[in-house]
Amino acid sequence: MMHRIWNLSDRLIRYLFYLLFFLVPLILSPLNYELFEYNKMMVTYAITVVIVSAWAVKMITGSGWNIRRTPLDIPLTLFLFSQIVSTLFSIDPHVSFWGYYSRFNGGLLSTISYILLYYAFVSNFPKKNIHVLLTSILSSAVLVSLYAILEHFGIDRDLWVQDVQNRVFSTLGQPNWLAAYLVTLIPMTIILSVNSLAKGTFLFRFLEYGVYLILTLLFTTALLYTKSRSGIIAFFCVLAILTAFFLFQKEQRVKRGMMLIVTSLLVLVYTIGTPFEQLKILSLSSLPFFKSSNQQEYQIPVNSSSSLIEIGITGSGTIRKIVWKGAIDIFKNNPLIGTGVETFAQSYYQYRPAEHNMTSEWDFLYNKAHNEYLNFAATSGIFGLGSYTLFILLTLIIFAKRILAEVSGVKNLKSPERFILGVACGWMSILITNFFGFSVVIVQLFFFLLPAMLFLPSEDDSPVETKKSAGGVFRGILLLLTFALTTFLLFTLAKYWYADVLFAQGYHLSRNQEYLDAYKYLQSALILNKSEPFYYDEIAHPISQLAVILTDEKKASEAGYLTEEAIAASDIALSISPKNVNFWKTRTRVMYTLTAVDPKYLDLAIDALLKAQILSPTDPKITYNLGLLYDQKGETEKAISLLNETIILKPDYRDAYIALAYFYEKEKNIPKAKETLQFILNHIASSDSEAIKKLKEL
Repeated sequence: MMHRIWNLSDRLIRYLFYLLFFLVPLILSPLNYELFEYNKMMVTYAITVVIVSAWAVKMITGSGWNIRRTPLDIPLTLFLFSQIVSTLFSIDPHVSFWGYYSRFNGGLLSTISYILLYYAFVSNFPKKNIHVLLTSILSSAVLVSLYAILEHFGIDRDLWVQDVQNRVFSTLGQPNWLAAYLVTLIPMTIILSVNSLAKGTFLFRFLEYGVYLILTLLFTTALLYTKSRSGIIAFFCVLAILTAFFLFQKEQRVKRGMMLIVTSLLVLVYTIGTPFEQLKILSLSSLPFFKSSNQQEYQIPVNSSSSLIEIGITGSGTIRKIVWKGAIDIFKNNPLIGTGVETFAQSYYQYRPAEHNMTSEWDFLYNKAHNEYLNFAATSGIFGLGSYTLFILLTLIIFAKRILAEVSGVKNLKSPERFILGVACGWMSILITNFFGFSVVIVQLFFFLLPAMLFLPSEDDSPVETKKSAGGVFRGILLLLTFALTTFLLFTLAKYWYADVLFAQGYHLSRNQEYLDAYKYLQSALILNKSEPFYYDEIAHPISQLAVILTDEKKASEAGYLTEEAIAASDIALSISPKNVNFWKTRTRVMYTLTAVDPKYLDLAIDALLKAQILSPTDPKITYNLGLLYDQKGETEKAISLLNETIILKPDYRDAYIALAYFYEKEKNIPKAKETLQFILNHIASSDSEAIKKLKEL
């Protein structure tokens, strides 16, 4: 019996790793608040639970304590410890443990999951089955790439707000994420293609080489359609490394095969083109004859609410530099353990450079530093970044030693070492794409599990089921406990997933001002997940709106009950995440809404916004709204002072100038009102209809 259970668990682990790499890139759900990353993370958690449980069953039924030691144990342990310490002293422990809501990847729980998968992989997955795992990985990538190419030709152009034909993202959700995923795999297909030339009959070599060459071209086509600069930079870097290695190979057949691949890829790049202006002259797609008939240049029209500085899109490089500057300031002020795992969204507001206000993304929320290394520096400090860097450096050294171990001056890498070279180049591409962005679930799986391929057990050193019969009752109890814990964890994950589905429905109903239905869905979500502050924050607004409706209907007691419930929901959200600027902004909105029930809530709205200002001192929207609230309180002079602070933070803030003009008029300062309106017409929007009309009235 125990023998059967052991074998079943052993097979289950293998099949679950196949499923993990096949399913995670593909999974998405339109039912959830976030379609892509949330679902990929939840699937990863579920598969991790079952893999670890099956591993535990193997140990209980005969293998004994089986955790394979690897050269990466020390950096992995240090990295995990750094994340635990950073979470314990975090400015938002909830976010640090679970991760930023809707994505979750990057939180302490996800790190624990990846490290568990690493050790389950090296301890249980046999080296002889690596080709099956690769088949699973590449099969999924084929589906992802085909969909990406079809996206480019408009298969789902009406489903997305984004211009998905211009920059595809397939089932990954964002072009840069898709690019990072594909460029990790391209070196492997190149190596598999070249390796096929060194074995079998001519027909077999020709067919296998052709299949992997087609896969390489397919993945590269999808990569180019993402127009991801970081992904394409990584692609050229790894291609250069592979080409350099094969130039020194003695086998002429292998060298010719590699040169054919490189030539094919360069022709493909020339045909499709890249997002780099410097290379457009070398692109076939840049020639007039080859331009698509539906491609046209467009300009963002100037309207009454547009500023001249905001016309057009600020370059991603410019914005990244500003965000990186903020990340460095966070690190300087929290150098040892950072502000807490995954707390960049909260901490960036505190150190956000004022120049961010002059970009087209001035009011966007940044929950990552768009540089994985700076992100670790900001959120985990020297300890987190240092242990992460140690893991990277040691992995690179191990890859290099493994590749060069049998070369010893012969300059003729054998097939196994060539494959490790492909894995190493794929893994190094992650280091490049992470410099310009951040990891997502599938890339993080590759980051931890590709190095693990170096330490997989061979058939000789794999643990086998022993014939021990002693302790049968104790083993039975352990098996029951393992089964019960696994069931509980999977049920909890399913419950949280469904809570997110209900939350998403309530969230959208609230945005459509269907407050009663929104309240019902959000309340149901909270029943399933009582610990999520985002749910409490979101439900507070529709409750406050319902309180106002009941007040208008002269139902004072019911309105009073809902008023207390709205405030209580906001209180709970802020008790869990007191450093969350957006929660304080929501509280301001809730309190302002409740002024229709009782004017006393205006002071509470101002108090909430003042706390938000402490957490985000360079946010012009906060000072702008504070000015409006103080004016409603009758303190117009204070309102004018705040609006002047606002235009210092954002000199092209059109709405702030309009409000200033009205306030100057209220204070009988007509020259100043005219001067403010004229500034709008001279420097922001010359055709601003409201400014023109008001100027004529004055």
